[in-house]
Amino acid sequence: MSKTKSAFFCQDCGHESPKWLGKCPGCHSWYTLIEEIKV
Repeated sequence: MSKTKSAFFCQDCGHESPKWLGKCPGCHSWYTLIEEIKV
């Protein structure tokens, strides 16, 4: 069984990050990254 992988996506600009960040590096919005499971 493989390990579940997830990524964090900005709700405002769609920037993808491998870990949660308080501030999006793409659009500089605060607290907009949400976790999504990668299949």
